[in-house]
Amino acid sequence: MDQIPAQPVGKPGLVIFRSASLFCVAAVLLLFACSSDALAFHWISIGPNTAYSRDLAMGASTIALPYAPQSQSINPAGLTLFDPRREGVRTAVFLNPAGLWQLRNYSRTEAAGRSAGQQLEDGARLLAGGATVQDRILTVAAFVSQPVMDVGDTARYSGFQSSSPLDYHQNSLAASLWLHPRVSVGGRIDRYYCYDRPEGEGYSYGVILRPKGVNVGVEYQRFPDTGARVWHPLDRRTDQATTAGIAVVREQYTLSFQLMNLTQSGGTAFLEPHAGMEWRPVRALALRAGGAQFSHGTGWAWTTGIGLLDANWLRNRLARLLVPDEVLQLAVAVVYREHTPALGIGSLTCAWRL
Repeated sequence: MDQIPAQPVGKPGLVIFRSASLFCVAAVLLLFACSSDALAFHWISIGPNTAYSRDLAMGASTIALPYAPQSQSINPAGLTLFDPRREGVRTAVFLNPAGLWQLRNYSRTEAAGRSAGQQLEDGARLLAGGATVQDRILTVAAFVSQPVMDVGDTARYSGFQSSSPLDYHQNSLAASLWLHPRVSVGGRIDRYYCYDRPEGEGYSYGVILRPKGVNVGVEYQRFPDTGARVWHPLDRRTDQATTAGIAVVREQYTLSFQLMNLTQSGGTAFLEPHAGMEWRPVRALALRAGGAQFSHGTGWAWTTGIGLLDANWLRNRLARLLVPDEVLQLAVAVVYREHTPALGIGSLTCAWRL
């Protein structure tokens, strides 16, 4: 089970000082980006959501990384929960604490047109992020009510923080299989909805290889004929395209790089580079940064973010995940067009595992 980073301990005084300093810098950046006075360009929020902040904070370059359900990448082979060497079936439910805020918004703006039964179902979907079942090397997960957007339609997230994701979302079924400590494969089926009305299906499959010292990830994507549905503006997937990436995973840091769309030369994001990094100076804090250079000379983006409170360290050893189980994650991205900031993106992810 190598390549899954252990949590660092470090020298307490130095680590705490450095962590606090960098945390303050990251917080200032986040506050600056969230200030209306600081923004002379369009701003959107994709928060709260149940899965996207880590990917956005690392420049959408996470294809070769393992992840918990609240820190997803586009590669289903990266889905990672408990140690597969242990016997028995284990289950987990991931709640969305920020769903209470979304439920408040829903009751004010969307509930009027829904029946009592539909309102009850909608409320449950807002509070539940997903559920997982693992039997040694096989993990199966169901994810609900994850917001999506059509490619290029950033207006979908205008005012999103004051609404709910139910008007345009995906429900997903994903599975990953550890064939070997150095090889995992996975598949995912997504079904897109406007409330209860289906809007088409997509699917993806992928692999992660772990030769000594590096991870290599590859993912293939299909979308419905009506067009691609993606998570956020830096998610630049294309129908019938293959994306690949590499990552160096160490105890305290991760470096990642990926190339979007290796196969569709006329499509979006052909050979588009994305890169990111993550540093974990202490167990309770992850500092992230990244960027992307859009293909066809259409601009570039920088990203940053933080992850707070790995809940693994609040649990007994048998209940811990192999990957960080973060409760709160924040991300900020700025997209540039012709050397001018054109779009700001904010993301907030909350999760708690039962």
